[in-house]
Amino acid sequence: MKIDVFPDYETLCAGVADAVAAQLHQKPDSVLVFPTGNTPLGLFKVLVTRKLANQVSFDHAQIVILDEYAGLAPNDPRSLTDWLKRELIIPAGIPTPSMHGFGHGTNRLEDKIHELGGLDLVILGLGPNGHLGFNEPGSAFNSRTRQIDLAPESITSNAAYWGSEDRVPRHGMTLGLGTLAEARSLILMVSGESKRGILSKTMKGSISPANPGTMLRQLPQTRVLADKAAIEHPV
Repeated sequence: MKIDVFPDYETLCAGVADAVAAQLHQKPDSVLVFPTGNTPLGLFKVLVTRKLANQVSFDHAQIVILDEYAGLAPNDPRSLTDWLKRELIIPAGIPTPSMHGFGHGTNRLEDKIHELGGLDLVILGLGPNGHLGFNEPGSAFNSRTRQIDLAPESITSNAAYWGSEDRVPRHGMTLGLGTLAEARSLILMVSGESKRGILSKTMKGSISPANPGTMLRQLPQTRVLADKAAIEHPV
């Protein structure tokens, strides 16, 4: 697993955007997966700016949703799918039919990924407990897309978005670790001092479902892109 270290968050976002643009240049109809949360917001802004400048095109791309809370009513403001729409899909002019989520069930999303020819590029964030998507500690490395109970660390982390832990749903749906492992290319995007400890454990600790992120060390198609603040001993 290769790691690239960037001086700061802005250059990190530009570096990940370069990888997305290169993928779309090579294969305009690429099947892409993006995370939500604060870490990728700068990436989304760079991609939208480049789209408006005709430097990258999403016209033929397909977007598969990484994770979503389970049991939300339509138009619930906590929807992660709607978050991605607001921050990237709509500003980048990506047609809604090119989005594929959990609306028809987890098995159907697995079928859709197969129909699309598999995942080309997956961008992942790293959770405070090492989760990838909503694959919480204990998730099997060969797990498929499914509903899962959220870990206490994830509930606490997500409370920052919704105001309190009481506002965080207790269940989520996620692409499985086995599903993600089949992607042709994966990028783990990590930023900030708050992620330094878990990134160090992910890069150096025992490879185990206890830290789902360690699975990526077994996958040669994985790159870690991080800013200096996230690195234990910045280089």
